[in-house]
Amino acid sequence: MLDRLARFSTTSRLFIFIMAAALIVIGVRAAVSLPIEAFPDVQDTQVVVITQQPGQAPEEVERAVSLPIERALAGTPGVTTMRSVSITGLSVVTLIFDDGVDDYFARAHTLEKLRDAELPDGVVPSLAPLSSAVGEVYRYVLERPPGMALRDARALQDFVVRPALRMVPGVA
Repeated sequence: MLDRLARFSTTSRLFIFIMAAALIVIGVRAAVSLPIEAFPDVQDTQVVVITQQPGQAPEEVERAVSLPIERALAGTPGVTTMRSVSITGLSVVTLIFDDGVDDYFARAHTLEKLRDAELPDGVVPSLAPLSSAVGEVYRYVLERPPGMALRDARALQDFVVRPALRMVPGVA
């Protein structure tokens, strides 16, 4: 068999040259169209539901908020894992979806199912901002000029800097 392949290769050099050229062209086209990311997002799609119930002990938050949310979100399409953390006045329920599930699809289905949760009056769950684990974190320091009161520096931070940063596309 190898003997016949060797004879065919030596007798039909033009065919072998054309096939080698075609393989090189296909390889170059594949290499050029290959998406390359400096920091690929390897995290599964996650949706985080955050709910506040001020002044309640963790056990109360778990019983009155976390468990009803978990029951309502059970059976959400594509969910592989659901976990929750309840602390004083705060419930955080994290849904992890299958590979390939679109972020917006996951968020839409979560919001749809979340409407069925039986929560105490005044308790409104919300979704955490859409972000990934490889999102860059930018930290800054607001230095106040000498003589500026701390209250004024805080007001500058809350009413000027924060709104300006949140208007930047891609900032969560």
